[in-house]
This record gives sequence, structure tokens and C-alpha cells, in this order.
Amino acid sequence: MSRRYLNLTPLSEALAIMQREFPSPGRAESVPLAEAVGRVTAEPLYAGYSVPMADIAKFDGYAVKSGATRGAQDQRPLPLAGYTRVNTGEVLPQPFDAVVMIEDTWDEGGTPWIRKSAAFGQHIRRAGEDVRAGELVLPKGHRVRPFDIGALATYGIDRVSVRSVRVGIVPTGSDLVPLGTAPGPGRTIETNTLMAEAYLTGTGATCRRYGIVPDEPDLIREAVETAVAENDLVILSAGSSAGTRDFSRDVVGEIGEIVFHGIAVRPGKPVLLANVGGKPVLGMPGYPVAAQTVLREVAGSLLSWWGLSPVPCGELDVRLARRLASDLGFDEFVPVSVGRVDGTCWATPHPRGGGIQMAVVRANGYLHIPAAREGIEAGEVVRVRLTVPSASLARTLVCVGRRDPVLGELGNRLAESGYQFHCCNASTIGAVLALRANTCHAATVALPETALAWDDQVLRYLPDVDLLRVPVARTELGVASADPLDAGSLASLRVANRPKSAAAQFLLDAWLDREGIDVSPSGVPADVRVCPALEAREAGLRFTPIGCESCDLVIREELAADEGVAALIEAVRSPEFRAYLHSIGRDPGDGDAPGVFSA
Repeated sequence: MSRRYLNLTPLSEALAIMQREFPSPGRAESVPLAEAVGRVTAEPLYAGYSVPMADIAKFDGYAVKSGATRGAQDQRPLPLAGYTRVNTGEVLPQPFDAVVMIEDTWDEGGTPWIRKSAAFGQHIRRAGEDVRAGELVLPKGHRVRPFDIGALATYGIDRVSVRSVRVGIVPTGSDLVPLGTAPGPGRTIETNTLMAEAYLTGTGATCRRYGIVPDEPDLIREAVETAVAENDLVILSAGSSAGTRDFSRDVVGEIGEIVFHGIAVRPGKPVLLANVGGKPVLGMPGYPVAAQTVLREVAGSLLSWWGLSPVPCGELDVRLARRLASDLGFDEFVPVSVGRVDGTCWATPHPRGGGIQMAVVRANGYLHIPAAREGIEAGEVVRVRLTVPSASLARTLVCVGRRDPVLGELGNRLAESGYQFHCCNASTIGAVLALRANTCHAATVALPETALAWDDQVLRYLPDVDLLRVPVARTELGVASADPLDAGSLASLRVANRPKSAAAQFLLDAWLDREGIDVSPSGVPADVRVCPALEAREAGLRFTPIGCESCDLVIREELAADEGVAALIEAVRSPEFRAYLHSIGRDPGDGDAPGVFSA
């Protein structure tokens, strides 16, 4: 019998229910100063003593009585009398009331002379100038930063009372193996609780990860009961959906009360919240990106209400590079790459989905599509929550189009120059349209090497734009087979795969047409597959060439002078990158296209 979510609760309502249902535990603990970074103060902190504790010298020089220096001028220098030598930070001895820097004196016969009189209090740090004994240093509710530590130590504070929230994180799943274990077929490394611990610790929570619990209700029940007894919040990783091995809802429903099961958010819909013994148990989806959404938007919100500090995250208003559709009634969170192109910051979306973890890795922020919107139009101003320092956007290059594997190595080369290279996957037409809208620094196009490919796929969409074509790599494609392809075998040839690359598919179709071959229906055992030449040779198969595919960067000519774009072009042409291409069986792309300016 299939199971369904009880209801899809709107995100705003789910958060309100959670805040109402679970008040803050209100706990605090005292930690050594060195362990206080990232924690939130539970009580105000006051200076134990004044700093400095007495008047001290600001510079190396001479302590003097200011009145005794009166009258010193350029034309009437005076020798110092009644002085004492002092160094930076030394207590100013009585009865002196000023310091003359040693650089403002010269020596004659062992006596320092001056050309300018000293003012009262000159070059002196007064007692309590930095802070006075009993003065407030940090207020209650302050997230302790690394640079706060030195000041707190200086003011005599060696322990800090911080807000304490204990979070227990329980991974479930018979298919999971711990980090460091090679997963076999059908097995997965358990990573969600590792991610949850890292994120929630960043808010100031104290996390404990428990061992992996198999998909057995009795074992899950025992683990949840233990975690509830030892923590303020329990996060149950996976098992909250509606599969035949998802037992989280049944288990927590037996030992507690279901608050809601399923919220109208994407990704992250299967989230579960229960009240077990007055404590929240949060069922987190197994898909990594869905789990991230629940951690950030649900668990993070609860901990903020409990007085902890959200993980620092800058926000920026930018323009959306292409239209995003969304279903009414769902709050949706979309990973994006933000870059400044010709003076305007654009956000280019990455693929959506709870399991596409690399989309988040490749992104530098995310945007929120509210439940009341059916989508956001291209060019509309949106608020992006950044996952990197905002200053890094000035050195971020956004490329839209085919995400060829060699672009990862190109990004490595750019990183050596201090640039971040973000590749956002799109079709060739999507890449060309992004270039036309001037929302990216470069477009990646993968085309078959034919006479009309550039005209048909690129130039006709950009008739009035001056372009630079930067050849990146070319790949020889062909048909791999165990036996030679002769006239007899060609007549009954069956092809194993339909290539994902549009260029490879074009070359295959053209070759099949030339050879008069009808492709076998899906599901029929196949004789050959389409692949690069190196792949066929490494597998010990025969290789019949069908053509070449080129991967090129296309850049608007006016952007070529940009420092980052120039670094990108230089990286493509570098001997190191060309050597890398040769090492993986790819050729550097050296061809030019008619009608396109070549870089």
C-alpha cells in the first residue's frame, strides 16, 4: 500500500508552527575563551580591568615635562633637561606628562635636542583609553568572532558563557556506509549528517553524530529515543519520504506526535517534524540538496529563534539571466552563479533538483522563488543569498553552455590567476542566447566540424555582434566495435547508445545515413557504441571514425579587454593546458570559423 504525505504545509506556516510548538531550551554553558569562536554569548561580557592600566608611551623616545620644552623652535633649538628614556608601551614615570619621539631629536654630546616644544599629553595613551574596568565589551547575543578573542583576552576574560543547544543527528539507511569505506554496488557513503554537523556547528550548536542505523523500525526507535534523551533537537537523516523502506514517520508517530509531514518547498518537500517528549524531531530528506534546504530554512530558523546565530550569508540584488518557472504554492530555492558582466551583476541558474549536489558546489549563491510566484522573468531584479564573500564576485567569470569536462581543468588554471570560473550548463542555443543578452562572460558551444555548423548554430542568432571564437578542444568521435565493420555487418548494425551531445548525435545520424543503416529499436542488444577514439582504444575495441566535435568559447569582442576574460583566453592558449589535453587524448582546438574573429 502506498503512503502519502499527511499534508503539504506552506513553508511560512510550518515555520510559525515550529516556533510556537518548541520554545527555546534557554541553556548556557561556560567554555574556554579559545573555544568560543562562532558561539553566541549568553551573558554580557565586561572588562576585568582598564586597558591600559596606567598612562603609557605611544612611541620610543623621551618622557619630558611639557612645560620645560616651551619655546623650542626651528631657529632656536633647545636641549632636553630632566628627561628619561622610554620605549613604546612602557608606563610613563612621574612627574612627566609628554613624550618626544626619538625621531624628532638629535644628539649633541650625549644630550638630545629638539626644535619643537611638546604639548601636554603628547604621544601618551591614557589609562582606560581602550576600555575601562567594568565597561561592556560584548553584549548578550553576540556571535564571537576570531578577532574578538584577542580583545577579550586583553581585558582579562578567559571563559565565556555561551548559549547551548545540543543537536543529535541520526543517519538511517541500510544502503549507507561510513566515510572512508568504498561503497559497493547499491551502497552510498553517508554524508548528510557530516554536512549537517558542519552547518549547525557554524550556528553555535553543539552537535553529536550517531552511528548509521539500518532500515529496521525497532533500531530506529531505539536510536531516536536515545538521541531525544541526550539532546534538545534531533535530526533524523533520510526515511522521511514515502518509500517502502522509509520508516521515520511511523516510528516517531508511535513514540510522539506528528506536527507536520511534508512542506510546500522545493527541494525538501518530504520534511517531517514531530514532538517527542516535548522536543522537536526533524526528519530530513535523503537527497543532499533537499537536505541542505531543510537544514538552512527549517533547522537553521529554529536555532535562530533559540538564540543562536545564522551562518553569515551576504545578500545582493542582481538581475536574473534567464526565466525561471515555478509552481504556485511552492517556495523554491535555486542555486545560481553570480558574476559581474560589463558592469551589471547577473545570476545564472544551475539545474534544479534535490539530488544534483554539484549544482550547489558550482554555485556561489541561491535565490528564493516565493510560493505566490509562478516564476521570475529574465532581467528581473532578484535578491541572491551569497555563499561566498561578495568581494569575490569581481573575480568571478560565468560561462554558459556545454559543460565539457576539460573546462574543470581550465578553471584550475584560472584559479592560479585568482579567478573563479563558473560553468552553467545549457544547450548550444541557450548559450548563444545568453551571449546575445550579454549575461555571461563566455559561451561554450560544442558543434560538429561541418561547413555550416557555425552559421546555423551561432552566427544567425548573433548577426550584429562582433565575436571572438576561442578554440578549446576537439574530439574525434566514432563507432567502437569488437569486430571489423564490413558491408555484411553494417547491414544489421545495432547501436548501443544515443549520444547526449547534439554534435555527436548529428555526426552519428549523418554516418548512419551515409551507410544506409537503420538504428535498432531500444532494448535490443547492441553491437557498437559511439565514443571518443581514446575510449575505444583503451577498451581494446576497433574504432571507425565518423567525424570530429569542437568545443569552443565564444566571447563578445568588447569583453576581450576585461582583465578576467583576458586571463581566460590566456589559460586556454597556455602550454600547460594544451599538454593536459594531449594527456587525456584530446586535441587542442586550433581551427577558425569563417565570419568569426579568432582569438
